Amino acid sequence: MLKQTPASHFRQRGVAMVLALMIVVNLGILEAAFISRTISGIQMSAVEKEHTKALYATIGGSNLALKMVNTLINGYLQTTILSASPSGVASDAKARVNSGDGIGWLVNAVRLNNTAVLTLNGEEASYAASGSVGGVPYAYTITFTEKSDPVTITADKWDFPFAFRIECTGTQGTLKNKIATSGDFTVRVQKDNFAKFALYTNFQETPGGLQVWFTNRAAFYGPVHTNDRFNFAYNPAGTFGGLVTQAQSTARFYNNNNPVLSNNNANGNIDVPVFQNGFNRGVTPITLTAATAESAMVTEAKNNNNYNNNGIYLPANGNALSGGIYVKGDSTISLSVNAQDNAVYTITQGASTRVVTVNAAANQTTLYNSAANTTTTYTGVPTGASKAGTLIYVNGNITSLAGTVQRDTELTVASSNDITITNNIRYSDYSPGSGTPGNANYVPPSASAATNLLGIVSWNGDVNIANTAPDNIDIHGTIMAQSGVFQVDSYDNGDIKGVATLLGGVITNDYGAFGQFNSTTGATVSGYGRNFIYDERMQAGSAPPYFPSLATFIAFTNDITDKLVWQGMN
Repeated sequence: MLKQTPASHFRQRGVAMVLALMIVVNLGILEAAFISRTISGIQMSAVEKEHTKALYATIGGSNLALKMVNTLINGYLQTTILSASPSGVASDAKARVNSGDGIGWLVNAVRLNNTAVLTLNGEEASYAASGSVGGVPYAYTITFTEKSDPVTITADKWDFPFAFRIECTGTQGTLKNKIATSGDFTVRVQKDNFAKFALYTNFQETPGGLQVWFTNRAAFYGPVHTNDRFNFAYNPAGTFGGLVTQAQSTARFYNNNNPVLSNNNANGNIDVPVFQNGFNRGVTPITLTAATAESAMVTEAKNNNNYNNNGIYLPANGNALSGGIYVKGDSTISLSVNAQDNAVYTITQGASTRVVTVNAAANQTTLYNSAANTTTTYTGVPTGASKAGTLIYVNGNITSLAGTVQRDTELTVASSNDITITNNIRYSDYSPGSGTPGNANYVPPSASAATNLLGIVSWNGDVNIANTAPDNIDIHGTIMAQSGVFQVDSYDNGDIKGVATLLGGVITNDYGAFGQFNSTTGATVSGYGRNFIYDERMQAGSAPPYFPSLATFIAFTNDITDKLVWQGMN
């Protein structure tokens, strides 16, 4: 007899089956969801990877576009202005300033191989390019607009302000990434200046026709040029940190006291100068400035006043200064800084001594007469008729020059005849050097972040370092002797004086001697070694006030990357 199963038992088994089916179904749903999410994650990862590639290409393209802005302005434009006719540069700049056409000037000036590379679109100029970064393509457009109208600074100096915007797109497949970069800069166009040279000579010999040799005691850290040929002796035969150029195709080498001419950088292993940035021979001569520039400097100092008697003068209209400091007769000049950080010039001419104190912050100058014990106060500072910077001109010899140039002062001291440096001349604000000149670990002094600036100009004589000057003398400033030399008095007598360190440059007609060496051994027997450090501010167009200029023009800007704004466009 069969035993019957209760109905409740079948109900229990049905429920269990339903539960089992639900679990199976839910597991299937969960598995499908997991698989779907995994596939979606893989897809999202691939998209993110493509997006990252496009972003990197965009950033890379933007940086290349920014470099191109610098190339267009500080490369193509500079080359165009430097190689153009000076009269053409001046006339075009004046016309563009008068018409307010900065963009037209920019399109005309930015050229490669004499072909304009910018496209003019109304009030804008543009440049477009494309490339790839890691195989991912990018394309950018640089757009230039006028930030403001161009302006005249002086008769031979103009400023052209611009704004620029870079839009760059990187593309990977169907994905794009865009970035915009914007900024501004000002192009200054001005006459090139002799102050740009660490050393310039018209003739690379003494006024008597003797060769002066570069030896291991000569070190120059900036552009060096002669319209003649250079003379090198021993190994090393001087260290040159900047480009060296000469008009002659051959250099002269000492060759163990048997000089030879050679169109090479060295004379085997015998005479070996160290050129860190090259030695170019057979270049175009550079003409030294015309003597008429002296009369212009005299006019700036005197402001058309006539002074017939020897003395020290501050040209003025009433108590308002209208010129520089004009001295008639031989004199001594001491530069100093007082406790209030004002520039002080103590000048003695004959039996008269005057102390000129310049308070630039208050726009006030005082003149103290030591003999009469009187002080006269003037409004203004002795910056010449054109107000370009402090100017002291001496119609005579400056028999002693030494001291400190105040940190905010741009000054030129000029003489119609000789200038004798009797002690250190230093900037109040500069970074001292360290190490031994000519050695690999040498760190030269620098005034790159400073605002004090000195020019020393002898129009018809020499600039001399007195034989009573201290050993290891420092001279900060750019020196010019248009008709003479920069040399050491009695360089061939007395003891070894150490090193003369110049932070600036030297521009002379002939090459003055600083010391003497034994013709057999090469050992120094008297005088100073040269350690001429280029003031890099001159390379950016700076120059002492009223310093003689070249006939050619230069154009430059230093602020392209100063105020950049980056903006994502996605």
